[in-house]
Amino acid sequence: MIMVNGLRPAATVNPETLALFIWLEDQLRLRRSDYELYRGYYGGDHRVLLSDRLKAFLPQDLLHSFRDNFCQPVVEAVRDRLNVTGFTSGSDDLAGWAWELWQVQRMDATQGIVHAETLITGDGYLLVDWDTAVQSSRLTPQLAEMIVPHYSETTRKLDWASKKWVETAEIGGTPTARLNLYYPERVEKYLGKNNVWQPFQEEGDADWPLPWLDLAGEPLGVPVIHFRNDAHTADFGRSEILDVVPLQDLLNKSLVDLVQILDTMGFPQRWTLNVAHGNSTVDIVPGSMNDFHAEEDGAQVGQYPEANVDGPLKAIEVIVQHIASISRTPQHLFQIGGGQPSGEALKTSESGLVHKVKRKQVDLGNAWEDAMMLAARIQGVFGEAVKGADTDRLETTWADPETRNEEAFLAGLGIKRTLGVPRQQVWREMGYDADEIAQMEQDLRAEKAADANLGSEILRQFSQGQV
Repeated sequence: MIMVNGLRPAATVNPETLALFIWLEDQLRLRRSDYELYRGYYGGDHRVLLSDRLKAFLPQDLLHSFRDNFCQPVVEAVRDRLNVTGFTSGSDDLAGWAWELWQVQRMDATQGIVHAETLITGDGYLLVDWDTAVQSSRLTPQLAEMIVPHYSETTRKLDWASKKWVETAEIGGTPTARLNLYYPERVEKYLGKNNVWQPFQEEGDADWPLPWLDLAGEPLGVPVIHFRNDAHTADFGRSEILDVVPLQDLLNKSLVDLVQILDTMGFPQRWTLNVAHGNSTVDIVPGSMNDFHAEEDGAQVGQYPEANVDGPLKAIEVIVQHIASISRTPQHLFQIGGGQPSGEALKTSESGLVHKVKRKQVDLGNAWEDAMMLAARIQGVFGEAVKGADTDRLETTWADPETRNEEAFLAGLGIKRTLGVPRQQVWREMGYDADEIAQMEQDLRAEKAADANLGSEILRQFSQGQV
């Protein structure tokens, strides 16, 4: 009997679907171990081998915490500079609707979850569907372990995707396995019940499979948006800490070596020759005095010098430099020696990181645009149509990832205004989001109206000889 994910398919499942289930199980198994490894290293769960001596003096509950975690700052250095501030479009209605949905869905926080998942595992996912409770499009981040995407070998575009998860049971109940297959024009839902995969219709589903079409009968598109980190042409992304993990292991090994040296040779050790003093023990504490009795001529007392730890410390410093180099993370973000650079030195030290972030903004921005455009199309099917959703496109705007000199930056923006750059574009470059820009436009109009009224009043009073 063929088993898929621990369940055998129902007799009604055709051979093509059975082959698909087996392929999905293989993909999930292959990716899950990598995802667990990268999440563990990001969170500080590293493979550190301790000596018996270290295990003896470290508390048992801290044995797995003996590490110095450089994987987290490598991810956070990028994540902290990925901040969507709005959307632009040829249609103000479309851009306004997209930003309003963004605010309603509280995507200012959710984007951080998606970006972190993408950077840590290499793959982030967003499910775009319809929320019947609030009658609105909905964007929900998904765990990478749940999703398997399938890309066309011809177009390299997403053909379909699957989501497999275990549905939490009520108290006393039995958890059930669920599997959804998302195609451009339909959604197939399966339920694992009585050790059998079988088609499943949720309450409110009129058909199986569930149609996923617009009002003209055309496919809405795969509702799973894939955020890939440095994927290039691969189906899956690449973890931001893939190349950092082996160096992190080497760093932790160097820390273990350093502690062992300090533990065994970090202080002078005494020795005696031809001296009777009991069980080869010399007490060295403040105020103590040792009385030795020579057994024969030639008695000696001495000490070994303490170990020089410059070598291990230099090794740790070099490893940190390598981590900074391959990840393009400025060393001052690791807080290892020295102070915070400033001015041109800061700009130079962060140039690699800034270029990396800008490259990711292009890839992730495309994914956000796909998500918001799909949400607009879904809104037009199940709710009120969004103007421009069928004719225009969105473009994601990001906060500037560069640490800047404010005086020089503002001077540069002033020059742009004299060259005719629209003030809204200048505001966007200053980091203001769509809501703040809209409020500033409203305030400007109010100020102009107030100034115009004031000018009219002064002219009236002047003409009447009151001023």
